[in-house]
Amino acid sequence: MRVALVLASKLGGGYESSFGVRFPPLAAAYLASLAKQAGYSVKFFDASIHRWGPRKLAKEIVDYDPDIVGFILNASSLHRPSVETAKLVKETSDSLIVAGGHHATFVYPLLLRDGFDAVVLHEGEETFSELLRVYKEGGSLHGIKGIAFRDRYGKIVRNPLRDFIWDLDKLPFPMFEIFDKKHYTMGLLDPNGSTITIETSRGCPYNCDYCSVTKMWGGVWRFKSVKRVLEELKRIYELGYKWVFIVDDNFIVPVKKFLEEKIRLLKEIIRKGFNKLRFIIQLRADFVAKNREIANLLYDAGVRIVFLGIESGDPNTLRNMRKNISPDISAKAVKILSDAGIIVHAGFILGAPYEGKEAMNTTLRYAYKLIYYGLDSAQFSIYTPLPGTDAFTRAFKNNSLLTLDWDLYDTLHPVIKTCISPTKLLIKQRLAHYSFFLRKGLKAISSKTLLSKPSREKDLYLHNGTKYMLKKIPSYLLGLLKLPIEVLKLKIRLSKGINSSDLKAIGDAIGFWNEIRIKCLKSRYMSFPISGSK
Repeated sequence: MRVALVLASKLGGGYESSFGVRFPPLAAAYLASLAKQAGYSVKFFDASIHRWGPRKLAKEIVDYDPDIVGFILNASSLHRPSVETAKLVKETSDSLIVAGGHHATFVYPLLLRDGFDAVVLHEGEETFSELLRVYKEGGSLHGIKGIAFRDRYGKIVRNPLRDFIWDLDKLPFPMFEIFDKKHYTMGLLDPNGSTITIETSRGCPYNCDYCSVTKMWGGVWRFKSVKRVLEELKRIYELGYKWVFIVDDNFIVPVKKFLEEKIRLLKEIIRKGFNKLRFIIQLRADFVAKNREIANLLYDAGVRIVFLGIESGDPNTLRNMRKNISPDISAKAVKILSDAGIIVHAGFILGAPYEGKEAMNTTLRYAYKLIYYGLDSAQFSIYTPLPGTDAFTRAFKNNSLLTLDWDLYDTLHPVIKTCISPTKLLIKQRLAHYSFFLRKGLKAISSKTLLSKPSREKDLYLHNGTKYMLKKIPSYLLGLLKLPIEVLKLKIRLSKGINSSDLKAIGDAIGFWNEIRIKCLKSRYMSFPISGSK
């Protein structure tokens, strides 16, 4: 029996288009491991590698002749290509078509309406494992917790949710071999440096209004033992990978027992020589600012890139986002990490519904100012109320959604009403990106460091990045020239409005989101052992 795992978009996402970076989806490695354990053969289909559209991708899947086809829908922009591919597969195959991931969980009625047979809800490993067993035995989906499906009469059935997996060491060992390493590289910083993804924890104790992480993984931080993480790093090292993106939404949280556990992990990475790997992590700026000594330990352990979700330079906007960080704290964090030899990449968000024009301009000025604190790179996103978030629920209830065209839910297009028109917001976001890197270039020219010989490892990667971006200047200029066309396309897509059946399906789903919210709130009061302390 066979399982096909599918990432359906032929476009590699924002990081690939802007920086040439592509990461393999960790979910595929987990699910492949489960399929193998259950006695299935398994193959991963990544449409972005070959730039396959839905028809070509569907043909490749059907030729493999799988019994189960599992679509990974972590991002909303994967919705349309996944639905189109699934429909094409069903035309010539009787495979069971399944979806899972963040987006799939929160819009499951839409996916079931549009042809999927089942959706794995929430944390999916145990559910998918049971699904594989039941399918093999010819059993019924009715008894599987954590799944929604269409019964033989076409009625949507949603079974009760599962509890969280509290001991992450019980997760299957990721089948990293499912990926073709040569297709996943660090692009502009290290063109030949292969990339892989792992996680050391799940959950987030914070509650930013635009984020679905807490709703998906819970409000409690759960993590793997040091022993388990080291075993995964050992396998990654043996396979010859160089760059490891640790996908934890917060690699460290400021709770004493958790902090001690992560410090122990970092020291073990150094002791075992896994610091030859190069790590990318995500941190909160306030943690770095209050624990400046951690920066040198991170560097010694092989961390070379840190992503900081700074989001805004306007204090009122940050408060409304429930970010609980001040601009001064973020500036301090940037400097601490940069001084330690770590590349700092920051995220900013423009166009929140409670953000005025001047607040947006404050954020832009602040981002440019951070260049002088050592900020190396930045991404400017458009505030996007992703399904499952408080932001989406509020926009739905306030009738401020402009579209349910999921292609536009990529954080690069306006999808809700704000203080400025969608077209003006699009232009502002695009120009912010160009302006930031132009200012970075001008600063490097004035300091005579633009193409100077690198003296540190960080400088070498940034030197590669500079050369990459210089080569792409013609394409950047072309992008600017095409901006009026992009604006026109956006106006046309938004003019279509929202389909009433989509609105009804989303309304039905929001009731389920409330159930998830209650489950996540309860999780905050759960106590559980620290796996790594064994």
